[in-house]
Amino acid sequence: MNKHYKLLLIGLIFLSSCSVGTGNWNDHIDAESRAQIKTLNDKMIDALHDNNPQKLREIFSDKLKEKSGADLDAFVSKVHESFESTKYSLLDEYLTNGSAVGTTAIVFKGVSGEYDYKINYEPQTKETYISLVINDGIAHKVLLTCIYGKYGDDWKLNVLKIGDYSYFGKNAVDFYKQAKTNYASGNLIDAADDIAMVQRTAAPAEQLFQYQKEDEMKEFATKVMTEANSKFPLPMKIADVKTNPQVYNISPKVMRDGIFPMVTYISKIDLKDTVALKKENEELKKVIGTIFPGIEKGKKFVFFQAYYEVPNGNTPTEHYGFVLRNE
Repeated sequence: MNKHYKLLLIGLIFLSSCSVGTGNWNDHIDAESRAQIKTLNDKMIDALHDNNPQKLREIFSDKLKEKSGADLDAFVSKVHESFESTKYSLLDEYLTNGSAVGTTAIVFKGVSGEYDYKINYEPQTKETYISLVINDGIAHKVLLTCIYGKYGDDWKLNVLKIGDYSYFGKNAVDFYKQAKTNYASGNLIDAADDIAMVQRTAAPAEQLFQYQKEDEMKEFATKVMTEANSKFPLPMKIADVKTNPQVYNISPKVMRDGIFPMVTYISKIDLKDTVALKKENEELKKVIGTIFPGIEKGKKFVFFQAYYEVPNGNTPTEHYGFVLRNE
């Protein structure tokens, strides 16, 4: 019913005992430190935009250089697709002092606000600067969790994690709220797709970044997905279609103009027989809204992918695509 998004990340994460230092955030941080970090952030974004791992490596600490190793080239090559522009914004920034190296430190955006979060990290130096950078994507924005350490007079990057932050202006909390609205209205299919988007955006820096609503969102996600899997057990043979295609997955598909349902199914028809495949799909389109209530409602598109066998997830599998357009 949903797809998990694999985060792209590198970093140094070691958890042990806790310590508390002092610090400031955003405009309360001294102007000199903010300017120094901005220079490094600019260089980082330029390197990702230009697909230039060597330029990125220049701002790494020695430990991160060692940790990233030969994997950095492949990492930059993959994530640079998300950096069509060099423009970015800041979610928040934090400067902490005095946390003991080798312990776990935590900074809080807040504890009770709707979008509050916390950052868990291990100080590598006495002074730590956390810069949460959001790229200037049109539909899709990623969060770069950048944790810098002060080495002498210089700031160096100790941790860089990159993960999905929002789609079309909605982050994990927004998709969670949307899921609750759809669930309350009885639209279980849309609620399940919303939950898939929550799962995609809830941990943009894996365990470092945690929304304060994380446990609440997880509990609701379990409730929705349990009900969805019970009401719509997949794979499901579609008996109302003569050729009995078998739907095995429904998930959100992100396009440039929105997020739409994707119905993936197994067909017994040879994929080269496009005439027969199209006829089967036309029959499936006619009944899809009855079998999965709400899947068409308010949607400009519903996408379909027909496979002859279930993809193994490791190698490309031949398939054929169709689109239901609701004008």
